[in-house]
Amino acid sequence: MLSDFKNINWVFLTVLIGGCALVMIILGMNHGLGLYLIPITEHLNIGRELFGLSIAFLVLFAGIGAPVFGALADRYGPGKTTLFGTVLLIISRYWMANIDNTFDLFGSLSLLGFGGGGFLGIALGAVTRTAVKGNRSLYVGIIMSAGSFGQFILVPIINFLIQRFGWIDSMYYMIYLSISLIMFCYFLSFSSTSSEDSDNKGQTIGEALKEALSNKNFNLLALGFFVCGFHVIFVSTHLPAFLEDQLLPVWVAGWALALIGLFNILGTLMYGYLGDSFSKKNLLTGLYTLRSILFLVFFLSPKTELTVLVFASLLGILWLSTVPLTSGIITDVFGPKYTSMLFGITLFSHNVGSFFGSWLGGRIFDMYGSYDLMWVICVFVGFASAAVHFPINGSAILRVESQRLKVSTVE
Repeated sequence: MLSDFKNINWVFLTVLIGGCALVMIILGMNHGLGLYLIPITEHLNIGRELFGLSIAFLVLFAGIGAPVFGALADRYGPGKTTLFGTVLLIISRYWMANIDNTFDLFGSLSLLGFGGGGFLGIALGAVTRTAVKGNRSLYVGIIMSAGSFGQFILVPIINFLIQRFGWIDSMYYMIYLSISLIMFCYFLSFSSTSSEDSDNKGQTIGEALKEALSNKNFNLLALGFFVCGFHVIFVSTHLPAFLEDQLLPVWVAGWALALIGLFNILGTLMYGYLGDSFSKKNLLTGLYTLRSILFLVFFLSPKTELTVLVFASLLGILWLSTVPLTSGIITDVFGPKYTSMLFGITLFSHNVGSFFGSWLGGRIFDMYGSYDLMWVICVFVGFASAAVHFPINGSAILRVESQRLKVSTVE
């Protein structure tokens, strides 16, 4: 037993804990932003479209920040880069707690998005570089499960704080929580470089970008990830208001978002495990198809406490389960060296989709007084994403690309 204790890879365990903690806190807090829709729109006397648009700018700037911070992490290390992002998060949340007009709203949320945009990609990159190749998808699933657990824990807490103390004071509690990120940024600084990085040793960032952007499978993957962002941000931003429009109790919204997070733990672990054994692109095709079917059934069903909580639980299984599969394909094709940056590019596409999901949801509601059209759009774009993933040439392309990279390195 003592020998087993000594054989534990403590460096990897430290990096994994740091990555899980950072993602847990960041995603947990961000998925609770939809709870602020009604109190902030009432505070500023604005419509839902403007709040939806401000969240859209948050995710757009998060998309811009993802490859920027990913490249910085690949160059200067994940610890220093996430520490810088943490400082921006603290400033942005203090600004958000003191908003007086729409400029403050848009400015604080844009800074919040940019500052936190790189955390997920950096955590994934740090862990996949340090992990053993055969278990990478599983470890990514573990990180995303931590993010889901954060959503399950923090969203109800945020909901309680808003109801008990008001939305402004609840934001200060989130600032205190953000300060704790500093310790976990230090944990990521122990990330090591995998020996497999020798496959693309000497490759510059520019060369890695050119190689990825000229790869059909990478572009299809990024296009499909657009839809994931569209779905996720529409639901997390507008579901609380949608449920209040259905005259359901206030607690339903908080617990619906919490259940999405809870069951996503199961989903990300399951798909992360399956991704190490089965075709990742086929799993993604099935996942997006199931999402569209679920949206359609929910749209046609009566909205009761039971149907909402069942919908949230099933959606949770399919929620961010796309991440270990998407990240896994990127690592398999291009190697772990530039994972943070390349995943950041696909995350930019994801967040452009998030922009439209958040803004269009508010726009459609303000135009028609209902989210019905938005639910229909979610169904159609989900099937479209499944169709985009289907032609990705999975394992055969991955083997050819890997060989090509090795040959070019030898030459």
